Amino acid sequence: MLAPAADLETAMAAIDAGADSVYMGGPAFGARAKAVNSMADLEKAARYAHRYAARCFMTLNTLVYEPEMEEALRLARQAYEAGVDALIIQDLGLLEAGLPPIELHASTQCHIATPQKARFLEKAGFKRLVLARELSVDEIATIAASVDCEIETFVHGALCVSYSGQCYMGCYLSGRSGNRGECSQACRLSYDLTDDRGRVLQKSRYLLSMKDLKAEPHLGDLLRAGVSCLKIEGRLKDAAYVKNVTAAYRRSLDVLFRSLDGFGPASQGISRPGFRPDLQKSFHRPYTDFNLRGKRDYWVVPETPKATGERVGRLKRIVAHGNGYGGLCLEAGLDAGVLLSPGDGLCFFDRQGVLQGGALERLESRKDGCLLYLPGMEGFENGIETGSLLYRNQDMAFGKEVRTSLCERKINVEICWDARRQVCRMQDETGLAVEVALESAAGEAARQPEKALETMERQMGKLGGTAYVLDGFRYKGDGICFVPVSALNALRRSLVLKMDVLREETFDPRNRKEPGTPEDTPFSGSASVLQDGTFPADLSRFQGRHTALGNVPEVPVPEKERGYRLNVANSWAARFYRERGIEVRVPAFECLDKENQARAGNVLMVCKHCIRYQIGQCLKENPDPAYQGDLYLCRGRYKFALHFDCQACRMEVRSS
Repeated sequence: MLAPAADLETAMAAIDAGADSVYMGGPAFGARAKAVNSMADLEKAARYAHRYAARCFMTLNTLVYEPEMEEALRLARQAYEAGVDALIIQDLGLLEAGLPPIELHASTQCHIATPQKARFLEKAGFKRLVLARELSVDEIATIAASVDCEIETFVHGALCVSYSGQCYMGCYLSGRSGNRGECSQACRLSYDLTDDRGRVLQKSRYLLSMKDLKAEPHLGDLLRAGVSCLKIEGRLKDAAYVKNVTAAYRRSLDVLFRSLDGFGPASQGISRPGFRPDLQKSFHRPYTDFNLRGKRDYWVVPETPKATGERVGRLKRIVAHGNGYGGLCLEAGLDAGVLLSPGDGLCFFDRQGVLQGGALERLESRKDGCLLYLPGMEGFENGIETGSLLYRNQDMAFGKEVRTSLCERKINVEICWDARRQVCRMQDETGLAVEVALESAAGEAARQPEKALETMERQMGKLGGTAYVLDGFRYKGDGICFVPVSALNALRRSLVLKMDVLREETFDPRNRKEPGTPEDTPFSGSASVLQDGTFPADLSRFQGRHTALGNVPEVPVPEKERGYRLNVANSWAARFYRERGIEVRVPAFECLDKENQARAGNVLMVCKHCIRYQIGQCLKENPDPAYQGDLYLCRGRYKFALHFDCQACRMEVRSS
């Protein structure tokens, strides 16, 4: 299980909660530009992860512009030197430019949705592929069976409406590109849906705003399909969110592992979160399992892009004038087991279908319901209907419990006091062991041997605040010596420190290099994009590391997806494709000038989600739909044409 981390605190919380690995942004070039971390913090996170045989990955998964390549390679080098286990990358030019000998993961931004693309990237040198979110379990199984490298899939969190790496909408509207880590969330905006006559079919609806993914019921199917890593989305989420979601999936996986032969956690230690994880309590839009079942469904929430949270009850009536209260006073019937607290976030949909809400100021229990007082909502008395559902999108009591809980992860150790050899030995559950000499600790023979032995075991077992828990204590020797408690404590601390260092070094990737690891070739050379937006033809002077194994296959990209959709932002990426049979004539969308970006017919999104299906006008299921002509999304001065590829069951959003 792979958990997100916005910062060092979150990374450590995720590891404590049971993550087998974490992924973090570095100082730059991460797909979440706001989630940046220093190399010092990345090194600390990696060392903490290695203590539990877990791993730490750095995201270097944006497109890299020509003048930035040297900086990107410098960060890659520093990540390797910091003990980071792998780089997650999108820009294939990095493969040509000269990376250190570090494990490479192909980001979901690489648009990996077919066995052909998966085999191609494996051949290029990637050890792990992060598949497109849009795939079904059966499609994932087909891809996994076609390669020998590791397969990673998303199982929880926010969903992009477009295939990752194939969304240019934000760049088109605002100049902020998701491929550059600056997604402007154009999919979370409201649009009018119009027909080819200009008639408004739907007004100000969130027609591209996806629900959130929750694949918890499908974990067993995904593992059996060949997935080796289950990924949680959320590098902009806080530590409480990550702790709760990670603990919830750790619990589900541990239960699953007891019934699945051949599967188990990829890291060590038992996590005790100190609270009961609940996926309904953390920030989320309505959940969906998306396309995992291979069945089309309603995957967007056209009413709101915001989090509604969990249902808590229904409105019974509005209390007139709130009994003198200045805000909105509602009488509600709460669902069984629901306990509200002041500060909870409550929300509801008004008569116009708009989500409204606020923080609960106070509540009064009644025999047949509960009075809820919401400040600052004067004037909403006529905006909500009796019987409307009420939701809680922030649970103050649960949030406090998660934040303050003592979340621990423990590795079993045995301690042996060997008086014969004059050493104290700590050995973990995997057989790793450290020793500390006893000369300074051992004293004269104890007057009360049994009590002295009890004191030794008690003090050696005081491992709170460490990664370890005592699973057994043994004493070897003929006589029990008296040892002051202070000396015992110092001895225990020395054992813990040495075991921490041993485990961190043992699971450092630089100390467990696998056969076939690419040679360490430093960055060399520089290149430039020509002023007309093309790339120089002569790239012979560039001496980057070539990672392809054996023959160089042609990249499996359909003709219609070539051009700017190859996301070539530098000459090294151009070389990568040229050596595989594709001459790159058009650079990445982000590198085009405004005129070329605004050209009519440009594909700005490629979506598995289909607006025709969402509004009941699917051309495959409805032979005579009410809206047979072209459909458009409109927002202000912008108008986007919708193209429906019914054979592939995909929708494209195009400039017009």
